[in-house]
Amino acid sequence: MPTWLDPMVVGGLFGVGVLAGYLNVVAGGGSLIAVPMLIFLGLPEGVANATSRLAILMQSTTAIARYRGAGKLDFALSRLLVPPTLIGALLGAYAATRVSDALFRSILAWVMIACAAVVVAEPLLFRGRTSGVDGAKLGVVRVWLTMLAVGFYGGMVQAGMGYVILAGLTLALGLRLSDANVMKVVLVFAYTPLALGVFIWNDMVHWQFGILLSIGQALGGWLGASHALRRGEGFVRALLAAVVLLTATKLLVFS
Repeated sequence: MPTWLDPMVVGGLFGVGVLAGYLNVVAGGGSLIAVPMLIFLGLPEGVANATSRLAILMQSTTAIARYRGAGKLDFALSRLLVPPTLIGALLGAYAATRVSDALFRSILAWVMIACAAVVVAEPLLFRGRTSGVDGAKLGVVRVWLTMLAVGFYGGMVQAGMGYVILAGLTLALGLRLSDANVMKVVLVFAYTPLALGVFIWNDMVHWQFGILLSIGQALGGWLGASHALRRGEGFVRALLAAVVLLTATKLLVFS
């Protein structure tokens, strides 16, 4: 395993972090770049999955600060969606500490292929919907079942979580894509400290690589949030479609 002081490692993790943070905030799939980079540097799959959470936390912190400054946060909807997501994430993170690296690779590949298909189909399913959803009108059972599943995946895998959250919020709960994209950042910001705590407790975080990746993803998260605010839903949807296509191809060829 190369040392974290190697200039190539520092530059590589920072560059990958900027790109991953940007993609995670604007569309999704950034962790499918960051986690393989950590594996390439010699980390086992489970440790790479856990270490990437440190960068996710930094990225979501800068992104949510940008959205809050722009007045885009829906606190009422957040209070409804965050609790079941937290519970699901705790269960998922615990499950991740109990599975082998081989099983983790298999889960990631097949779930991401399914998520890619769902997100690509989303524009056809909600083509005529332009209005938002009143959080007070969402059924409690539907919200809890959806967000428990979303949180479980985020706690266990994380890579591709943007797809899972967008699919859950738009397809299951009926949010607009632009609103769901902001809420995605809120939810990741809420559950990541809990999931990261589980992995730290099980000594699964490589701190040096995680900090280097975090610096890049913090910058990428800020840039991604700023760009999404300027370009709006059309830009988010176009980039999302491109990233989904590339992700599905990668998984089909290399899983």
